[in-house]
Amino acid sequence: MSKVVYLNSHLEKFREKSDIKFNIDEIEGLAQYSNLYKEDKKTTKIFTKCFNNKESYKELLEKLPNNVDRLGKFYLITAYWIAYVNYYQNEKFDDEMGKCLESIDEDVILLDSPHFCKKVFYYLNSPELAKNNVRSINSNWNNSNSSSNL
Repeated sequence: MSKVVYLNSHLEKFREKSDIKFNIDEIEGLAQYSNLYKEDKKTTKIFTKCFNNKESYKELLEKLPNNVDRLGKFYLITAYWIAYVNYYQNEKFDDEMGKCLESIDEDVILLDSPHFCKKVFYYLNSPELAKNNVRSINSNWNNSNSSSNL
């Protein structure tokens, strides 16, 4: 084993891991998508209700009111997806964020950046990702039906 590999593996023990965590009580704070306007109570209520019911970001997108502008939708879907994966699928969070950041050519999660939120929004709604999600749902559905037939 080379000295560099040994040193890196030894240092790994002492590196602090900065896990992103939040409290479910803070979910309403993520629903505030604009610093220019007062909080939209209807949007906040929809956001928190969808989150508590474990609905997907696509279901949230369908339920958002028409008065939410495009930048607001980009932010809300990005914040919702990051919070959802972090809270409900924590073991997958690093992998999912890594895939997302790599495919949108970013290094850091920047919820304050409209450009970042737009990239994540289009990443989540890309045809390739939708195809993979459909395959995953179909395989889960087939597995559950085959086990119930036994």
